[in-house]
Amino acid sequence: MPSLIIGNMASPCNHSSAARRMLTCWAAGERCLAAGLYMPARRVLETAESIAWRRGDAYSLSRLYLPLLETCRQLRRQAGDGLIVIVDPWRRAAQRQAAARLIRWGAGTMICSGPRAVQQSRYIMRLARSRGLPLEALVLCGRRERWRISSPADPTFAAGLPVRFTRDPAALYEPASPENMTVTLPGPGFFTEGEPAHGLAKESLLAAWEGLALRWQSRHPGQAAPWAQMQWLRESRRIDPACEPVLTRLIQLAEQIARDGG
Repeated sequence: MPSLIIGNMASPCNHSSAARRMLTCWAAGERCLAAGLYMPARRVLETAESIAWRRGDAYSLSRLYLPLLETCRQLRRQAGDGLIVIVDPWRRAAQRQAAARLIRWGAGTMICSGPRAVQQSRYIMRLARSRGLPLEALVLCGRRERWRISSPADPTFAAGLPVRFTRDPAALYEPASPENMTVTLPGPGFFTEGEPAHGLAKESLLAAWEGLALRWQSRHPGQAAPWAQMQWLRESRRIDPACEPVLTRLIQLAEQIARDGG
């Protein structure tokens, strides 16, 4: 079958307008990724992925998810290297001021808390996309003096991971499965790269994103059929778009479907 080539990628030739738009976005995403323009790359690659999904084009999906994963991983890395803000849950006025400082900084991660934590976290995520900034946000949920961290896409105490606050500069992030993970964080404050508390928070948050996505999957078991599995995995990208196990499995399933001609 003839193919259209984009860089080192090939896709079955199809001259429909949807296929042409998908290929155009794909090529633009690869160029932006190579140039280090990660947010524009994410936008156009996700547009290409959405078109391929609607068309049932497993062949293209199997090749789109790798650059999409790399784009989201780079954005996550930049957000982790930037300003890390943990909002004091007892100071309601602090959240707006903290968000303003994060936005001025231009890169970073904010742990939102308080009555408007969900709205604030989603505002930051929308702003990141509209302005092309590497900003991330999570939500701190409290219940009877216990705290959990959760995604803005599923901001509930039940969906979150337990949080342990410490001011010990020697505290270390301890790897664990999503079922046993505790996210170790310094207390409320602003933390910049080079500070011991920043290093602890960064490592804990990077693990927390993946843990939240895997925890979401365990609570929403997928179906046996490959396309149904892909739908379930694709939805978990709302929790963590940079989750490597999720994207790796999506690639494997898309390759399987393409080989089987489904």
